[in-house]
Amino acid sequence: MRGGAGRRRECGGRCVRRVLGALLTGQEDAEFSIASEDSYVAYADQWDDLVRVALVVFPLLLLVAMTCVTWLLTAQAVIVAHTRRRSGGLPLRAVWDRSRGHLGAALRVQALTVACALGPALAGLAVLVAVEEELVPGVVRPTYHDPATVQFILVGRVLPVLIWAGGVVLLGRFSLATAIRVADGCSATVAMRRSWTLTRAARSRTTGLWLLGLGVLAVAFTLLKWIGTYVAHAAGLLMLATTDDNVWVTGVLVLIVPVAVALVLLPLALAPVGVLSACLRERLDQVPEAARVPSWASVE
Repeated sequence: MRGGAGRRRECGGRCVRRVLGALLTGQEDAEFSIASEDSYVAYADQWDDLVRVALVVFPLLLLVAMTCVTWLLTAQAVIVAHTRRRSGGLPLRAVWDRSRGHLGAALRVQALTVACALGPALAGLAVLVAVEEELVPGVVRPTYHDPATVQFILVGRVLPVLIWAGGVVLLGRFSLATAIRVADGCSATVAMRRSWTLTRAARSRTTGLWLLGLGVLAVAFTLLKWIGTYVAHAAGLLMLATTDDNVWVTGVLVLIVPVAVALVLLPLALAPVGVLSACLRERLDQVPEAARVPSWASVE
């Protein structure tokens, strides 16, 4: 037994030394590449490899983030429902037991919500690409010598923001669906329809709380992105050490990693937003306009 433990410690020590050696080697390579003013043109042929990696990594990150959001919103809805009906705390094991039966439908709610918001997101991105490629008649991209025209500002800047704002509105209208699923036990589609109706019955209150939640998420995303820069530094050194001083691909990786770290950790900042959504659902059920809306509790 002692011999096995010693071998495991020795193997772990070798792994740590290899990682530290790779980091030191990468740092030396980075300093040499910067001093040599290495050009990214020499590494442009590796761009396809980076795109293929991104096409796999980012959907996986989105799936992980969506799963974390589903669990957090479901757990918070369970806790709020328990607090409204009885006193006393709820152990973590009990939260998991009560949330487990709702996770499948809650995940479908999140998938449908993302699918609804994906339309405006892609539409706004398509407008940006069309303007940048000068595919829109009458809209010319500004150059170093020519200032931006009114048409470019309206179509290339204002219009995408308005389209994305429509996606944010959709997210707000469907934000109560998970709490409704937990409280009423209905299907995902019925929960989304009822969320749409409830938020329509109290637009000002819903908009105010939703904007507050967006502000919290924006601040959290900025802080998490800043924390991700430290992860990006280590990732960049490892990338340099494993790609023969490919400073261009490393630079792209360093730009991507902070955003990826922020997206993965962002669900940790959803606790106040999820509690707000669950509490808002409880209050809207008491609004006279919303009270006339059927709860659909019997629909499966």
